[in-house]
Amino acid sequence: MTTVIPDFPMPRRYPLDPPPAYREFTDDHPVFRVRMPDGELVWMVTSYDAVRAVLTDLRFSSDNTTSGFPSYIHSDTPLPMGFFLFQDPPDHTRLRRLVTRDFMISRMEAHRPRMRAILDRLIDDMVERGGPADLVRQLALPMAATVMCELLNVPYADTEIFVPAADTILDRSSTQEQSHQAAEALLTYFDRLVTEKEADPTDDMLGRLVTHEDAGTLTHAEFVGMAAVILLSGYDTLVQTIGLGVATLLEHPDQLAELKADPSLFPTAVEEVLRYLSINHAGLPRAALEDVTVAGQLIRKGEGVLVMLNTANRDPAVFEEPDAFDIHREAPQRHVAFGHGFHKCIGLTLARVELSAVFTGLFERLPALRLAEPLDTLPFRHDMVIYGIRRLPVEW
Repeated sequence: MTTVIPDFPMPRRYPLDPPPAYREFTDDHPVFRVRMPDGELVWMVTSYDAVRAVLTDLRFSSDNTTSGFPSYIHSDTPLPMGFFLFQDPPDHTRLRRLVTRDFMISRMEAHRPRMRAILDRLIDDMVERGGPADLVRQLALPMAATVMCELLNVPYADTEIFVPAADTILDRSSTQEQSHQAAEALLTYFDRLVTEKEADPTDDMLGRLVTHEDAGTLTHAEFVGMAAVILLSGYDTLVQTIGLGVATLLEHPDQLAELKADPSLFPTAVEEVLRYLSINHAGLPRAALEDVTVAGQLIRKGEGVLVMLNTANRDPAVFEEPDAFDIHREAPQRHVAFGHGFHKCIGLTLARVELSAVFTGLFERLPALRLAEPLDTLPFRHDMVIYGIRRLPVEW
């Protein structure tokens, strides 16, 4: 086993691939130590089997107040109660259950025509303004934000509040003071939003929380946290997956030509985009509640763990030619881009429907879409918790 402790995160060589050093260390052992930006040492779990094992083991806590819990950003940035991404059962189970119905596939598919209408309007605006256009700012961002705002019946103008605040918190280069100010702004915003919903429940995702048969178990503070996690989780991840997904498809013109000729292939292509990109490049943080052995490595109580979805989705023991983008890959949904186990992303149906609607509609409307600048010259979000591309200039 290697005795070298590398610094986390490690640099990428190609913008659409995880850092190659992850594979090199994984070849030695799928569980190894890394040094976080603040100097703490945590275990990094990288293989497909080990990742799935940790994510289904209740001896690993998702509670960010647990001793040893790793932090990629400022560890004392406050999180509201009800932010169930960072909670353990039974609270996580109780809160998640309240919104499960709203993310059923039938509900999400019912929004597909509206998603297409939003997309068509954005493409019309982009074409009218002329190229080259920034696909991130002119399509990916307003597309993802509009869909989430409509699902929650939140004014689109509110993006001016929650988008920059969330970006500040998730940016590793932000100062502690900047992160705290952004967190305070978000909590103030969501507290106001929830107070309005409690006073006048509407027929939307947040309004249905108020009238849910188990709503009596939900405190105001928990409602605030749930509103925050739903809106923020469903917005930025889709912005980045749309931007990087389009870039990936444009970088593979032969496969893109197949998709244009047969749009029924797009749902499968979406699964490969999710596997190939795995945009959570900071890992899912966990902390050991007791001594646990993972892939032969003892992880002691109170030690932190980073569960790396991107390396698991490039595991050659599971995926043939894992670094190749292949829309014909067998068993495409075997990836762990949405996580695994009881914390698996609750919005996965929303993501699948929206991504297939966007990719299908975009290349139907603009079949000659192409990059206006080489991919390796573009700015990527290396310092963010969610990887992505800051600008994607395109022509058509």
